[in-house]
Amino acid sequence: MITIPLIKFSADLAGWPLKKNDPRWGSFPAIGVREDEIGRECYGVEIEDETMTPVLKTGMTAVFSHSGNASALMSIYSIGLKGEAPLVRKVVKNEITANEKNNVSLKGLRPKRKSFMTPTPLHIPGSRVSPIPESTHETIYLKGLANPEKLILVPGGNLLWLHPLVLILNQEEG
Repeated sequence: MITIPLIKFSADLAGWPLKKNDPRWGSFPAIGVREDEIGRECYGVEIEDETMTPVLKTGMTAVFSHSGNASALMSIYSIGLKGEAPLVRKVVKNEITANEKNNVSLKGLRPKRKSFMTPTPLHIPGSRVSPIPESTHETIYLKGLANPEKLILVPGGNLLWLHPLVLILNQEEG
């Protein structure tokens, strides 16, 4: 058995994501998990709402990995956004190029494709370079499972982290 921190995203989480050697790591309540089920760079999140029902219900614990090499169960991720509370959502489409700064997983990334037309030198008389940086087109499409019609579009510059779901625990199993 190994112990991992159990976090509530409704709590103040300044300075996320935490790393294993962060002094705050031990200040969270801990839950025990069999080591063969997950890697050491994981943390648990207590699910506090119904947005990911029926997969993640209120009171369950979702275990996410800091490692970008893990595969996400059902394409569900812990997502950190600039200036917002972290989210647990399904990634529908990811146009963000893999990048260590954002801790974005290499797995599940599709070949990059633009969502809309970018002006090229042919569209702007006298121009040789597109005035719009390519990074402005990087977007991630998220959704909750309880309300599948509503998509959330997040510009790549707003993404802080994308950690894959690796295990689901019921409250009594933790």
